[in-house]
Amino acid sequence: MQFFHAGALAAALTLAAAASAGAADDHLSETRSVDANAQRVRLDGAIDLRLRQGAVPSLVISGGRRAMSAVTTEQHGDTISIGGPARGARARADLTLPALREVSSDNVGFTEVSGFAGDELDLSLEGAGSMRVNCTYRVVSASLGGVGSLDLEGVLGEGIELELRGAGYARLSGRAKWLKADLGGLGGLDAHQFQVDSVNIDLNGLGNATVMARQSARLRLDGMGSVIVYGKPANRSVRVEGLGKVSWK
Repeated sequence: MQFFHAGALAAALTLAAAASAGAADDHLSETRSVDANAQRVRLDGAIDLRLRQGAVPSLVISGGRRAMSAVTTEQHGDTISIGGPARGARARADLTLPALREVSSDNVGFTEVSGFAGDELDLSLEGAGSMRVNCTYRVVSASLGGVGSLDLEGVLGEGIELELRGAGYARLSGRAKWLKADLGGLGGLDAHQFQVDSVNIDLNGLGNATVMARQSARLRLDGMGSVIVYGKPANRSVRVEGLGKVSWK
């Protein structure tokens, strides 16, 4: 009986070791070509992206064998396009660039952008993906559609222009001079930790917004959405059509 248990244990350990080795062999990592001209990034498919600022450009793709075989990378001028699998397990891309002007994502993965600084940055997020950005730019223009989520952290600049469609959700934190937001559909905006002098909000549909304004707030509501304004701005301009409402905190 003891021999049987010992044999069974040895067999189990052998199978576990083989499975572990197979899993390790199935995880691949590959360096792809990219040069310093790339300043615009386009994403598509099931892929996660870690995008960081660095003096030397590099691109490393990693993931399971099947996911890796479906990843495409292609650079044309200042634009690098990264495509992931259409479905199933996600791959991962680690991208380092000296400078950045635009990130456009139509994927179902997670995108993290950090360390960049400059004059203007364009962000676009469609589908069901999520994007988190921690960078320093004078002006950021962001467009969010589908059911995705966008987090802009540690903003320190002149202003943000935001367009929100569908059922997406945006969160802003930091400080700037102004915020301009066009909010439609079911989407929501949480910007009560984003300190600005003035806010300009156009809200139509069923979405809600929470903002903070130190000096002025210009609000136009058309539909059933609501806006909460923190900061007690002295200058207030409000137009409400429909069932929407404005609250001051």
